[in-house]
Amino acid sequence: MKNFKTLRTVVALAAAAAASLALTGCFGGGDDDPAPPADPLAAVPDTAVQSVAGTVDYQLALNKNQSDTREPIDVTSVVLPTSDTTEPAAIE
Repeated sequence: MKNFKTLRTVVALAAAAAASLALTGCFGGGDDDPAPPADPLAAVPDTAVQSVAGTVDYQLALNKNQSDTREPIDVTSVVLPTSDTTEPAAIE
């Protein structure tokens, strides 16, 4: 009877050790891929609010780099510059 209890204890310890080794491999990282570059159009740049030309350049960049997966841009606090002397620019 004593051998049976010892055998059960050894089997239980072996099972616990095997489970520990299996779980150790699950949390080992392995994410060696570099992080994707930050989206330069994710926010309105300072140049877009400093001059009309900067605003037009930013709008052209948005038009050229359209994306259905890009997060919406928060423009609630953006005040775009105006000019009474600058000629209108075409946005294609």
